[in-house]
Amino acid sequence: MKKFIWLFFGLSIWFHNAFANEEMVVIRSNTALFSVGQLLSVATPLTLPQDTEITLVFADGQALTLHGEYQGQVQKPHPLAVETTSSFQPVAVENAKSDSVAVALAGILQSNVLSTPLTRSPQESPTDLWLVDISTKKRHYCVADPEQLTLWRPENDSRLAGDLLIKHKSTGQQSEVVWPANRSTIQWPHNLPVVYGDTYTVELNSRHGSSTFKMLVLYQLPENLPTVSHKVVWMVGKGCILQANMLMAGLR
Repeated sequence: MKKFIWLFFGLSIWFHNAFANEEMVVIRSNTALFSVGQLLSVATPLTLPQDTEITLVFADGQALTLHGEYQGQVQKPHPLAVETTSSFQPVAVENAKSDSVAVALAGILQSNVLSTPLTRSPQESPTDLWLVDISTKKRHYCVADPEQLTLWRPENDSRLAGDLLIKHKSTGQQSEVVWPANRSTIQWPHNLPVVYGDTYTVELNSRHGSSTFKMLVLYQLPENLPTVSHKVVWMVGKGCILQANMLMAGLR
C-alpha cells in the first residue's frame, strides 16, 4: 500500500511538472502585451485587458483564442481523441527541432518565415489554398488530395485558350494539353505521374501571344498530421509558405 501511495505521489508530481513546463505560443495578437511567436507556460496566469485578443497554440497543436477582459491560467482544450505528438515526426525547420508544435511554430514565427506578403491583390489570388498558382514564381506547393491536384491562373489570363506544357525535368517525360478559354483552373494531366519532391517545368502559351513559365516542386501532405498546426509546421518545412499562411489564418 505504501508503494502504491508513493507511486501515486510521484506520478502526481511528474504530471504537475510536465503540465507546468508545457509551452504554448502566441500566433496572433492585437495587444503589445503579447508578441507573435512568444512562448508562454500554461502554468503562468495571463492578464488580458478589455477588447484585446490573442490566439495560442499548445504543444499538441490545438489552438485557443482568448478575449479580454481575461485573467488567470489558460484552460487548455481537452486532449485530442487521436494520437498527436506521439505520431508527429519533427519537421526539419530551423530553430524548431522539437516534437512540440508550439516550439516549432515559435521558431517559424520569430524568424518571420510566414510574413511573406502576397505580390498581388487578394482578388487576383486563388481563394482555395490547395490550388497551384502557375502565374507566380513561387516554386513549392503542397498537395492535400492527389486526385484533386489542380492548376490555377488569374481570371484576367483565362479569357483565351492556351497551350499548357508540363515537363518532368529529370526524365523529360511531359504532357501537353489545351487550357480552355474562360476557365481559371485545370486538372493536372492524368498521363503525367507526379513524383513528389522532383522538379517540373510548367509553361502556358496563350492564343494572344503571352506566356508564363515556372519551376514547380510538389509535396504530398501526410495523412497522419492530426491538427492544422501540425500541417502548418510541415508545410513551412517544405517551403509551401503562402499555403501555410492561408492555413494558419484559420486557426482559432
